[in-house]
Amino acid sequence: MVLISMMKPVKIILIFVINVLFFSCESEEVTLRDISFVNCNECSTTEPLNATVRLKLEDPYRFGPANPIIQIDIYEGLLEDNVLFRSIQTNSKETSINLTVNKRYTFAAVYLIGSHTYVAVNSVILRVKYTESSCDEPCYYTVPRSVNLKLRNTK
Repeated sequence: MVLISMMKPVKIILIFVINVLFFSCESEEVTLRDISFVNCNECSTTEPLNATVRLKLEDPYRFGPANPIIQIDIYEGLLEDNVLFRSIQTNSKETSINLTVNKRYTFAAVYLIGSHTYVAVNSVILRVKYTESSCDEPCYYTVPRSVNLKLRNTK
């Protein structure tokens, strides 16, 4: 009786081990190129000094046509440093800006909705990455390519 009750767990373990051994062998080799997330069309053969970053914004007409202008302040470093690099205004859901790589930038998008002011803040460090195996030839690319400045909650 005891022997029969011990056989069931042993059978389960044996079946599990056999399945692991059988399914762990692969005939094809997986390379880094297969799992890479690099867009080879955005690569460069020389190391870039600047990068274009897309700023993703809230639809300015979502909350009514009263004030569709979004003010975007771009700071070098942290927001607390208060070093204003550039200030732009837009009324679109997306805009692009060219920035120097290997620097921290902080973005503050100011939305005027009714009588309230909302500010979306995000900070990024633009980095240059290099890959030899992701594309047909070695290339440099920058990350991140976009910055989210959408509002999270406006209730």
